[in-house]
Amino acid sequence: TDNNNVQHKIAVDTKGEIKGHSQDGYPDDPAERTEAANEHVNQARRFAKYWVYRNCGYDTLEPMRNPDRIAQAAAVLRPLTPETTDAFFGDLYRHLRSIGRDKRSPLELPAGVAATEAVYQQDVYLGVDEETATAYADVLADPAVLELLETSVAGAAPEPDAQTVADAAGIDLETLPNVRDGSLVEAVSGVHIHWDDDHGQYHTQWGDHPALERSPDARIELFAFDPENLDALREQLVRNLVCQVRDCYLTMGIAPPTAVRILGHGRHDASTWYTHYDFYEEYYDPDADIDTWYEEYTPPDAYSSD
Repeated sequence: TDNNNVQHKIAVDTKGEIKGHSQDGYPDDPAERTEAANEHVNQARRFAKYWVYRNCGYDTLEPMRNPDRIAQAAAVLRPLTPETTDAFFGDLYRHLRSIGRDKRSPLELPAGVAATEAVYQQDVYLGVDEETATAYADVLADPAVLELLETSVAGAAPEPDAQTVADAAGIDLETLPNVRDGSLVEAVSGVHIHWDDDHGQYHTQWGDHPALERSPDARIELFAFDPENLDALREQLVRNLVCQVRDCYLTMGIAPPTAVRILGHGRHDASTWYTHYDFYEEYYDPDADIDTWYEEYTPPDAYSSD
């Protein structure tokens, strides 16, 4: 039942394709629905794919719409040293620092695109062997660890050290890999520049892609801001990813876990939806006063698997 009290029956195959969808509240033809009705239908489809992933173990979610994978990317970036941050995100850092200053940027913007209006994207590919991935994914997905991650990003608590993370997850510190040197990041892309034109059409100038035959685990999406230093950039990268985790749940029509109910820009498309549809609130605005997180539409076991 969606948050417009319409019931849906959705068939999802093991690859995440929708094989059947019936409902009793909207026209069957998408062209005959209102925009809001189409978004409610889309919410139901996103939730169905997530439910099959969470409860049946099939990889039915697009990687960059999987809240677990995005949370893992956030947790991997959180402890990076300034030197490692520079190695992965140096071009992005120097471009952001050049905006508003008389400094040359390493990026070339498309003609007519203002540096202050573009969205800067960069793909992150996590790289761990299967044994480490299995063990470390459990650590990063642990609710206690995620809460430490979120509160440190929000400034409500100091950045957790490795021992604190290990204690929160109930594991031996010796089993955690060294994460500060970026060993859990296999590659990053170049910087993509994303913008919309005067007619509201979106465009992307793609940066270099690494020679990997798979999708990235996360895509950072930042508006222009002035990072004081590389640590400030890293904090913003992590905050953006945590907000994207929040967006994954909200755009399914359910509440995010408490640990990621923070405000700020996450996914650019989600921020656009928040401004367009009345049933969303301004979650992208750090100063917004939020009335609802969709708790009433959230199954009690939405964040756990059988």
